[in-house]
Amino acid sequence: MKLSITIVNYNQKYFPKLCVEALRKSKTDFEFEIIICDNNSTDESLAYLKMVAGKGEIKLVEPGKNLGYGSGHNFAAREAKGKYILILNTDITVEHDTLQKLVDYLEQHHDVGMVGPKLMYHNGTVQQSCRRNAGLFDLFIKRTFLKRIWPFKSRYQQYIMEDFNHASTQNVDLITGAFMVMPKKLFDDIRGFDERYFLFMEDFDLCRKTHEAGYKVVYYPEAVATHYHKRLSEGSFFKLLFNKISWWHLASAIKYHWKWRGR
Repeated sequence: MKLSITIVNYNQKYFPKLCVEALRKSKTDFEFEIIICDNNSTDESLAYLKMVAGKGEIKLVEPGKNLGYGSGHNFAAREAKGKYILILNTDITVEHDTLQKLVDYLEQHHDVGMVGPKLMYHNGTVQQSCRRNAGLFDLFIKRTFLKRIWPFKSRYQQYIMEDFNHASTQNVDLITGAFMVMPKKLFDDIRGFDERYFLFMEDFDLCRKTHEAGYKVVYYPEAVATHYHKRLSEGSFFKLLFNKISWWHLASAIKYHWKWRGR
């Protein structure tokens, strides 16, 4: 088996169907498997996953509770048999050649520990899917009105890499956890996602661990996927104060920056 694809679902409605159908239309010269961890969904997505699992099109694993994002992927990865592992969001659809291009890139570049494609929003604009290493205050700026005010605006633009050429293959500090491909052995060696994060920052933490292990993280725009993305933690400052997801994000950000302080 060349590639294992792990997906975590939690009440994502129709997105798992779109994602799985696009994956199954992929043109590859290798075998791949799809493993989906359902985090105790209660909507129609679970019925669909059980149906396709019954047909043998995916493997469905159910922990019986909501493990969170990183832990859910770790749970699915225990079943993975591939040389490479693709960590994928439910709200992404791939092109017919996306998987082939990313696996080929890793096969040809043994110093690369993680690669991510160019992510496009459904309206055709490019998602800013890379980040520079930054501090806790940068995350605060990003989620408040400060990102529109000088001098915080320039600091925000530096963090989200507005100067970045999304048409060029480049080494980067961080890529979004919506779509990451890496050798399964490396994923196992660095113990996968840090399960202290329930939601948010676990992807950046995995990138940092990949760098620490001596490997590159690469943005590879020759491979393209579409991300039907809606920010979970978006909104006005006052809305964020009373949003449970925002508090998860804050807790994860504090854990992340405490863990990596001075490194």
